[in-house]
Amino acid sequence: MNFVEIERDYIRSRILPDFEWMSYTRPTDHHPLEKPIDQCRVALITTSGAYLRGSQKPFSTTNKLGDDSFRIIPNDIDPKEVALAHPGYDTKRAMKDLDCVFPLALLNKLQGQGSIREAGPRHFSFMGYIPFPERLISERAPSVGEALLDDGVYLVILVPS
Repeated sequence: MNFVEIERDYIRSRILPDFEWMSYTRPTDHHPLEKPIDQCRVALITTSGAYLRGSQKPFSTTNKLGDDSFRIIPNDIDPKEVALAHPGYDTKRAMKDLDCVFPLALLNKLQGQGSIREAGPRHFSFMGYIPFPERLISERAPSVGEALLDDGVYLVILVPS
């Protein structure tokens, strides 16, 4: 038995009896960069459940249906203001090195080194447990995509958790 089957069976037996993985018959289209990375404005999308402590509501970690909302994390925020809410991993351990799930400090370091043109003005955080992703796909993702285009972001780094 592989990990995917173990996780699916766990979710079915303990959380959602009718759960089934969403799958696709073909990979997404390939879109190579048309300019060097050092000329790109880069943003992060994380599924770590990152949110701003004190000013944003944490993601719901107890809802059996997950939480398909997102949080906007400004690039100029002090990483110490970021907290994590996610039911699928040990967020306390991740908080010891936030860059392992939300590499904001690392992205800004890359900007300082000239490896990227600049970091985008805002980044987007989701909570990775979303067993029924239809609304995520039809509403949330397009909204975030439009925001990234409005910000002039050319490259997005997806950081799964």
